[in-house]
Amino acid sequence: MRSIKRDLEEQRSALTNAIKSLGTARDADQGREIVKDPYGAASMTHDDEIAATVADRRSRQLRQVTQALEDINAGRYGICRECGEAIAKARLRVMPFATRCVECQAKLEGLERAA
Repeated sequence: MRSIKRDLEEQRSALTNAIKSLGTARDADQGREIVKDPYGAASMTHDDEIAATVADRRSRQLRQVTQALEDINAGRYGICRECGEAIAKARLRVMPFATRCVECQAKLEGLERAA
């Protein structure tokens, strides 16, 4: 459990740093881009959309990792939120922030596709 917690803490730190760096890198590039190509607004808009998508994905991952760390501290880590059974250790090694066992996750995804 300690290695999972350590891995999650490292992930949280890396995601936090990556989210912070997205904004600063874009701000520095934007001024140079306007000078190089004043008609590059479409390209800059596209880049902004990609950066926003990446930031959103990293923010979602950060929330999942933070929740997993909270679950570890509360003693509920590795327990399926749907059925209350233990989540397989192999699943937690691959996806340490999993909150559902494979069966419950498959049911949930099946319901989302049907809707």
